[in-house]
Amino acid sequence: MAGFRLCTSAIILIHCGLCFVLSEGRPHIIFIIADDLGWNDVSFHGSNQIFTPNLDALAYNGIILNSHYVQSMGTPSRAALFTGKYPTKLVAESRTLPEAKILPQYFKEMGYLTYLIGKWDLGHSRWNATPTFRGFDHHFGYLNEYTSYYDYLSTWTFNGKDYTGFDLRKDRDPSWETVGKYATDAFTEYATNVIQGHDPTKPLFLMMSHLAVHRGNEGKPLEAPQEAVNKFKHIADANRRTYAAMVSKLDDSVGTIVQALTSKDMLRNSIVVFISDNGAPSVGHLRNWGSNYPLRGVKDTLFEGGVRSAAFVWSPLLVQPGRVSNDLIHVTDWLPTLFQAAGGDAGSLDLDIDGIDQWASLVYDFSSPRSDILLNIDEKTRIASLRLSNWKLIVGSSNNGSYNGYFGEAVLTNIREPGYDFSAVYNSQTGQNIRNTSYSPIEIDDYSRIRNRATIRCAPNGEKNPCDPSVSPVCLYDIPSDPCEENDLAKFFPSVVRRLKRSMVEYRKDLLPQFEQVSDIERADPKLFEYVWNPWLD
Repeated sequence: MAGFRLCTSAIILIHCGLCFVLSEGRPHIIFIIADDLGWNDVSFHGSNQIFTPNLDALAYNGIILNSHYVQSMGTPSRAALFTGKYPTKLVAESRTLPEAKILPQYFKEMGYLTYLIGKWDLGHSRWNATPTFRGFDHHFGYLNEYTSYYDYLSTWTFNGKDYTGFDLRKDRDPSWETVGKYATDAFTEYATNVIQGHDPTKPLFLMMSHLAVHRGNEGKPLEAPQEAVNKFKHIADANRRTYAAMVSKLDDSVGTIVQALTSKDMLRNSIVVFISDNGAPSVGHLRNWGSNYPLRGVKDTLFEGGVRSAAFVWSPLLVQPGRVSNDLIHVTDWLPTLFQAAGGDAGSLDLDIDGIDQWASLVYDFSSPRSDILLNIDEKTRIASLRLSNWKLIVGSSNNGSYNGYFGEAVLTNIREPGYDFSAVYNSQTGQNIRNTSYSPIEIDDYSRIRNRATIRCAPNGEKNPCDPSVSPVCLYDIPSDPCEENDLAKFFPSVVRRLKRSMVEYRKDLLPQFEQVSDIERADPKLFEYVWNPWLD
């Protein structure tokens, strides 16, 4: 009978949560994606180098997701987010999503007004592959992987030849009038205008898919207003200083958006999600001087530094906020989770999705229903990784193992170490607005406890058993006790290795083979479209 009472209580709680959604109206959903942000580049993870008070205020008053996983690259992470499926199931031509219902279309069917601000990067060979044809009412942003922060030019090099074009649009039209305005500010201004002009009785789905903190074109890879750079004189490395300013402008953006939601009385019925699409490329291709410290690896690796994402969720709907969750959650989970949070009918979701509804787990601090995550299987490079409970198996290595080390500490050299200011978080724009909602905020005295729990520390010094997957057949790690992946346990737990390999074999059955991507750059050349990146197959 005890079990029955527990189940009944859970049903009542979930039912009451649904009643709140129905009585208040569907919640507004603000989904913020940072691009190539390092684990250690938000101060709620324990670093004092880059102060992010607005992000920290939301994180401390919400749930910090310390085991949130994404794909190791931005495009597959976005594909997984929009479809709710592992990218191994998706075959995309010209980096275009398959013709299936995706996240904004589900919300549009529920009566949401849907906006994408910033990056798309999921195909634009034809107009029907672009955001306003895939469920977004409006798009203000760019179509490629990145663009520059002031002039909005995107340059791609093929066979030694550069192809440069303008890449910023309002819906289908180039937004020439935005040239000269810093991208993070431009996106934030557009978002606040949307919120200020929105009817609060209608549900809003707003995705802020930031350019920050992805690097730009060769020659000017990092860009930020000088007044923002000047705040980081304590950072010795000039590139890292500019990167810190880019992060700071991202944090300012979050504060401004929260302020806009408060002024429209929308914050009290909102869900705010913040994630990074992958780890920082501390070294190598498209380096941005971000830091994944103390995690191993960088973007485009299957080590934690590549696939473990800084993330949190905040909402007055959370019954148990002010905590750090170490439960497994994957980027595919946001589709069913937010769909459930909005009162959607779970039976209408694609039955083949890999995402798991985590809403009840988040709201009431129930155990997560997720026990494993397929991090990747790449049949061409023969690399793969799987997280199962506390275990993680890695097979093979990308980039010949050149990014498998620890790179996050190299950029942490300071002229002087600034202290962490809890009162500045409490009194930040976001902190003040949270206290002005009808929901009881977390007290400042609890911030230190939450921050300490969100800070990852490597295993105590002692015997280490390193593993290089470019040399060893497999590497096996117990992630909760060894988050820095220093101690390979494969030879000590062969039965665990076999179990994870069997799981990979099962996942491989759903794998759709990749096909050779043929460059269409000559037809897509912006000079054919008045030097604008444009759909070229229509």
